[in-house]
Amino acid sequence: MADMLIETQIDQLAKLVSQKKKITLAEASAILKASESQVEEWVRILENSGYVELIYPALGEPQIVLKNIEPADVIKKKKELEQKKEYVEDKSKEFQQKVNKIENDIDLRNEEFPKLEKSLKNKLKELDDSLKTVDKLEPQRQKIIKESEEVKTAADAASKDINDIKNDILQMESRINDHLNAMQNHDENIQGLNKSKMEIEKEIAELERDTRLLKIIVKKPVVSPLLNIKNIFARHKEKPEELNKKRKALHKRVMKLKDTIKKKKDEVELKGVSN
Repeated sequence: MADMLIETQIDQLAKLVSQKKKITLAEASAILKASESQVEEWVRILENSGYVELIYPALGEPQIVLKNIEPADVIKKKKELEQKKEYVEDKSKEFQQKVNKIENDIDLRNEEFPKLEKSLKNKLKELDDSLKTVDKLEPQRQKIIKESEEVKTAADAASKDINDIKNDILQMESRINDHLNAMQNHDENIQGLNKSKMEIEKEIAELERDTRLLKIIVKKPVVSPLLNIKNIFARHKEKPEELNKKRKALHKRVMKLKDTIKKKKDEVELKGVSN
């Protein structure tokens, strides 16, 4: 809302200078009901666009002077605005493509994760069963150690069972870590989208401002509407926030499953130590 107010006052300043051709900074400040320093900031914007010039005479107050814009300059400015419009439109389409790509990737992982979750839970159940079997065999192993020469064979068998379980858990951890790495990449990509969104918003605002100012100065239409760019951008403007919510929800599920696997790993480590 504040940006819109500033843009409107810049427009008012442009109209004022266009009508009077020359006006002091103090007069413009009084008419626009703004401080001289604020008006000077707006003048700098108009100066950068090539419409006015702020002159500091040897005597008297600073003056805002309308530049004499030749038809060739108007044509050049129109061309610059058209080129910038095409550039911003291309950036908006590129933003749209990035959003779609990240959204599809997150949606795909959301679809795949229940299968992974089910697979890992089944594997954890198998590990539980294996650990229970190892527990049941432990008294027999201890008996063998006491009563026979098959000590090494029994110990090796128990160690192999524990190692097999450890390997299964390591594989599960690897699959979970793959998901966590993907979540990290999504986070970085979403941050990049937010940065691109802010850049595009700024460029659209600047293009609208330059278009309005040129219309005010030359007093006729100068460039095609920006509606196409706005429509492209608006459809995906809020997507980064939606994608981040999806990413966080998926990350939470991954971390929960990782904690479960860690607990099982610690349990297996204790079994290995006791054996």
